[in-house]
Amino acid sequence: MRYSGVSLGYQVTSIVAGSLAPVIAVKLLEVFDSAVPIALYLAGAAAVTAVAVLVARETKGFDLADIDRADAARDSAANVRH
Repeated sequence: MRYSGVSLGYQVTSIVAGSLAPVIAVKLLEVFDSAVPIALYLAGAAAVTAVAVLVARETKGFDLADIDRADAARDSAANVRH
């Protein structure tokens, strides 16, 4: 189940980002007549990726069932407070 979710997210992202990036790059080149906006666009995409990598938790060496139980306990505690 977990692998399927990760794979689905990866595949959908590659379709969306892979198909839109060239279109956006061409439009930026048409509008600004310079490659600088394309470079800035790519730098922005890299920054979003870097933030995602920094925020993601490392699960190597952990039992994923334990992580799921801890997340469920945290979520139920948060719901009780609200």
